[in-house]
Amino acid sequence: MDELFKFIELLAKLRDKVGEFMSSEPLDLSDAYINVKCRELETRLITEDDVKGLKPLKLFGLDSQSSIIRFENADVYVVTGALVGEENLLVPGSVKARWLGLRLRFKVNEDSMIDLENEAGGYVLLRSSKLGRVFDGSYNEEAVRDEVRTEVEVKLTEAYGAMNVKDSLLLIDGPIFPTPKVLTMIGNPYADLYEDFIRRRVNAVNGIEAIGIVKRISQSTYYSRCKGFSVDDDTLIKNETVRQFGDRRFFTAMVGPLEITINEHTKYAWYVASRVGKEINVIRVEALNAELAEEGAIRSVAYMGMDGVPIPVSIADRLSRRLNVSLTRLLASLSPLRLTYEGLEELSRVMREGE
Repeated sequence: MDELFKFIELLAKLRDKVGEFMSSEPLDLSDAYINVKCRELETRLITEDDVKGLKPLKLFGLDSQSSIIRFENADVYVVTGALVGEENLLVPGSVKARWLGLRLRFKVNEDSMIDLENEAGGYVLLRSSKLGRVFDGSYNEEAVRDEVRTEVEVKLTEAYGAMNVKDSLLLIDGPIFPTPKVLTMIGNPYADLYEDFIRRRVNAVNGIEAIGIVKRISQSTYYSRCKGFSVDDDTLIKNETVRQFGDRRFFTAMVGPLEITINEHTKYAWYVASRVGKEINVIRVEALNAELAEEGAIRSVAYMGMDGVPIPVSIADRLSRRLNVSLTRLLASLSPLRLTYEGLEELSRVMREGE
């Protein structure tokens, strides 16, 4: 809480700071057309015997939540995170990380920015760690969000690794690493930035057992490329599993494997489709090695909730979301800066999602 009040004091120093308005630079974060290998695809049921054959493990779930508070002359990024399991860790809280981002909406004088950085604590990002650029009006909004989010999730992953819990598995909400189109754009400075995000995430999970659980795949086309269809993976996986197992009102099936490579980084993935009555939920399970990805797909079923998401991930999601709502509401109400109309709408959306 001390960090939040210190940040509010920092915002007070921005009330009289103005400059030339700058438009945010464009950034394409849609999935890149990357190398996807899928030579021996299979669709099979996950049986009770498959689950019983797994070695018992201690499970941990990790997730982060982000929101943007839009003031008249600055955007504030609030990213909270939770690691749940044998021990529960939070950002902000028991794990030290830069969980606040500050992006000024105008052209910034470098000297004045240095003054702000000197006053900010080790919990605020005001410039890119990789590019060295100040977060001014031209800096892409989503790039700021992703930099703060990467900081929080990497620190939590490293904290999990430092625990050195034997016979344990970390379930991360989201991909092991992203594959946005900007990575393929030679000469684009944001390509270097997102390459750095991947490197940091891969370094954090190297040496530990960790899988990524991707819940929203309606925009994903990895599997579709393997099959040669121009439809999203969510629709395609549902159609294929229903065609094979449609006479069952309850089933859980896995589809894969996929080998996904971008630049020098490779990950492996399986899709898991679970049907309860008419409802079918699909997730993608990712890992840095093929064996762990396959085992993770089966293991996710053993701890799956009615929404098709493993319970450790759902718990981390709820905890980080509630923390984010509380801090966002408090910061918006105490800030000396005035919210824009967009800021009021964003704040209302965050409040609704936290209910």
